[in-house]
Amino acid sequence: MARRLRENDHDVISVAEAELGGSADSDVLDWAVREGRAIVTANAEHFRPLHRAAVERGQQTSGLILLSSRRFVLARAAFGRLIETLDAFLVDHPGDRDLPCLEHWL
Repeated sequence: MARRLRENDHDVISVAEAELGGSADSDVLDWAVREGRAIVTANAEHFRPLHRAAVERGQQTSGLILLSSRRFVLARAAFGRLIETLDAFLVDHPGDRDLPCLEHWL
């Protein structure tokens, strides 16, 4: 997905490309805060409380974009629709700080 979004000129990186595959969710969030990157995830159960705690500690996050399992099938064969939705969202939110400390559900 990251490669396809980069083909549309979006500055995105996957967890695997950042060499964070298998890392704790808290480590991924810490990395995103340091790098000024929003997180896109379907793992709302873990990331929402981590993100909320970071914001409450005064950390400036670049936002949390949550994917609804009711809206998206998170299987490789169905990624086309998700990529189109993310592409449109990124076109509407092009700035590095368009979602400071915010959550947004797709």
